[in-house]
Amino acid sequence: MQSGDPIAKHFRLAPAQAAALRKLGLVTIRDLLYHFPARYEAQGSETSTRELVTGAKVTLYGTLSKLKAKKLWKSRRAVTEGWFEDATGRVKCMWFNQPYIASYVSDGSFVRLSGTVGGSEKNQCIANPEFEVVPRGSVPTGLFEKIPTHKSGPRQVVGAENFVIPVYPESRGITSLWFYHAIRRVCENGAHKTTKDPVPENVRKKYHLPDLSTALVYIHTPEKNEHAEAARKRFAFEEIFIMQTARAQERALNDSQMPFQISDGNSHVERFLESISFPPTSAQSRAIADILKDFSGGHPMARLLEGDVGSGKTLVAASIAYAVVHSRPKGRSSGTLQVAYMAPTEILASQHFQSFIEYFKGLPINLALITGSGCWKFPSKTRNYAERTRNDAEKWREQVTSISRAQLLKWVENGEIAMVVGTHALIQKSVKFQNLALAIVDEQHRFGVGQRKALIRRTNAEQTRNNAEDIDPLLYRDLTYRIRSALFAVKKELGGGHKESVYQKSVAQEFERARLPFSQEVRIPITYRNKSVGTYIPDFVVDDKVIVELKAIPFVGQTEKKQLWNYLKGSAYRLALLVNFGPRELTIERVVYDSARSSAFVPRGSASVPHFLSMTATPIPRTLALTLYGDLDISVLDELPPGRAKVTTRIIKKENRGEAYESVRRELAMGRQAFVVCPRIEEPDPEKMNALQAKSAKAEAKRLQKDVFPEFKVGLLHGAMSAKEKDGVMREFASGKIHCLVATSVVEVGINVPNATVMMIEGAERFGLAQLHQLRGRIMRSSHPPHCFLLPETFGQVSSKRLKALEKNDDGFKLAETDLETRGAGDLLGRRQWGISDIGMEALKNPRLIQAAREEAFALVHENPRLEEYPELAARAARVFTAMHSE
Repeated sequence: MQSGDPIAKHFRLAPAQAAALRKLGLVTIRDLLYHFPARYEAQGSETSTRELVTGAKVTLYGTLSKLKAKKLWKSRRAVTEGWFEDATGRVKCMWFNQPYIASYVSDGSFVRLSGTVGGSEKNQCIANPEFEVVPRGSVPTGLFEKIPTHKSGPRQVVGAENFVIPVYPESRGITSLWFYHAIRRVCENGAHKTTKDPVPENVRKKYHLPDLSTALVYIHTPEKNEHAEAARKRFAFEEIFIMQTARAQERALNDSQMPFQISDGNSHVERFLESISFPPTSAQSRAIADILKDFSGGHPMARLLEGDVGSGKTLVAASIAYAVVHSRPKGRSSGTLQVAYMAPTEILASQHFQSFIEYFKGLPINLALITGSGCWKFPSKTRNYAERTRNDAEKWREQVTSISRAQLLKWVENGEIAMVVGTHALIQKSVKFQNLALAIVDEQHRFGVGQRKALIRRTNAEQTRNNAEDIDPLLYRDLTYRIRSALFAVKKELGGGHKESVYQKSVAQEFERARLPFSQEVRIPITYRNKSVGTYIPDFVVDDKVIVELKAIPFVGQTEKKQLWNYLKGSAYRLALLVNFGPRELTIERVVYDSARSSAFVPRGSASVPHFLSMTATPIPRTLALTLYGDLDISVLDELPPGRAKVTTRIIKKENRGEAYESVRRELAMGRQAFVVCPRIEEPDPEKMNALQAKSAKAEAKRLQKDVFPEFKVGLLHGAMSAKEKDGVMREFASGKIHCLVATSVVEVGINVPNATVMMIEGAERFGLAQLHQLRGRIMRSSHPPHCFLLPETFGQVSSKRLKALEKNDDGFKLAETDLETRGAGDLLGRRQWGISDIGMEALKNPRLIQAAREEAFALVHENPRLEEYPELAARAARVFTAMHSE
């Protein structure tokens, strides 16, 4: 049994079990080994069947027999029944929804069985007990001696050692007990020893971490608590270390590229700040200085700007955008550099577009807005910059006009539009810039990494001269890293001196183990001037993107490279790896065909890469920021502009709901507006078991309009509405036609209505603290005192602590740390979208571990960027990189 083998190869799986494993993401034996226990349960007191007491947790030694699987007549629920028997008697055992047990254990097997005694004193049974087959000689000495004649309760045997049972995360169709037996069998077959350790030995020794095979035994079958703790520490470090390695490689790639030169940025920013009516805060000035320093560096900026709600991130963005668009492209006496600003929603994109219009009114800058709903340009008519004066500044908003997408894209491509604001529409292939020098992404965590990178890769005129349009500028970097790792693993295993066919077979096996999709004996047609001139059959085609050609010769010369380049020239492929397993070393040559280049060996032109700034209003704890955005430098806006009113936050119990409604009514009567936030869109299905009883936005909007605020207009906004419907509702709310807006958490980001002064949050305990803090941020822009009412449906100890923290604290970063402690990182950002396991999540609460893993990863990548000496680490990091870029 090998760790790379499919689970189905070694286990008979029912359809429901196979589906459950797929749902849990478990495909190979290695996946099974990395399915860690969620907790451990100690065995009950060791006793005999004669001493059983209903309700007691016990451990018994004896035989299992007469196991039979059947379905209950009424519910058709699967149940397995059998009898446990020892020297003093027997007791019935039942397992629900685990029919495989009847065939899993031989009749009469001697087992150690643990569970809770149920039923009446006269008709006892044990439901869903855990058990394992053990040698008959493992019964503790004296267990069946001196049996009392009365039931005095379970007896602890002196000298008997208790064992713990791992409890695994389950899914419908597969149980913790199945995992317990399956993983035990895997370890007994030694498969855990066939998994290669991704953590270098020197790193393990430095931090006193057990090796991989030992840690796997410790975590699945710990003999003492120290073993389980050591294993969990090791796997937490491993996960963060691999993630940091991928981040370090990402940063190394960024730092190897040429940036756009931003000339005289400081003077441009000073000129812009003089044009606005208020000075920046100290935090804003520090952030701007950080960015300007990045602009003058030798590589593209990669920075994250964190700022609490209302801290002024947009002013920072406007300041540096002004500096960029007033810089000339290198080597040109005319034209400007360009800025792209991508927001997650149309509402937010529209509001930022309006903000930039206010910042740049009267200044010689053409702005555009591109969304799925349409395109707009400011000003509406092209006029000479000299004609623009501040006297007609109030007319700029009127000059925003809707134009055709085709026309706007032409202006963007020829450089007439200096700054483009938009949604995901900005990353469509039809959007091309002449000189995109700065890409800004708002609310970074709401985009996949692939989407963020796609914005940076919007084709520039400079790049067009050097890159073929349909070649990813990363040249499948993530995929080639995985291929290289597999090739070095083969070299390490076989060494040199073998025939080419031996390496071909071994490489195919290693590709399978690494789960790389590949094909062999692919017949690739070769064309010349649109006519077929032959067929080329490479050794491998990986993921239908990269050709891999193997050699086993003393050295590879220009003849082999030129031949492979000619094959690429006549085919649809653009990238090949020429691999030679030489007598002493493995060499891998990248061969690229680009129609804009005359030779595979002429260096690629040094196309400039845009600077990148990410902004978020979600306060992120330092450990989480280092893990998720380890490839970015970080600036923090930790103060608010003067004059911003603090929100008064109160927890409202059910009996005091009427007081909250009266407070809202008073605000509405004074001409102000209100938000009511609900955790759901629709009412839950009452027929569904355990349906959430959270209030729905639709039902609440109807109730408030009819029974609570009939004299005011109540509106509805939720994520399932179309962009056009949302925009219509927001326009009505912003204009004051809607007085009270009932919404889901769609209002968390991007709703800016200064006249809104009060917010009610239903089911407040269902939201994270950071999310609640952002929600109440929607009412912080008013000049009137804002009020936020939290209306929890349940008020447990944990939820009470969390909500009281929000009531007392208005520092988003402190609240985020509290959220991390009480709810976890996955909930902190709204959903578990980061591919971090539960063990990894726990590690985020350990700053020293995060910092150590980060330092080791960056030091390793600095010394060995391609990780040739660490193929398993390279493969694992490449998988993280691939996941990052396919979000």
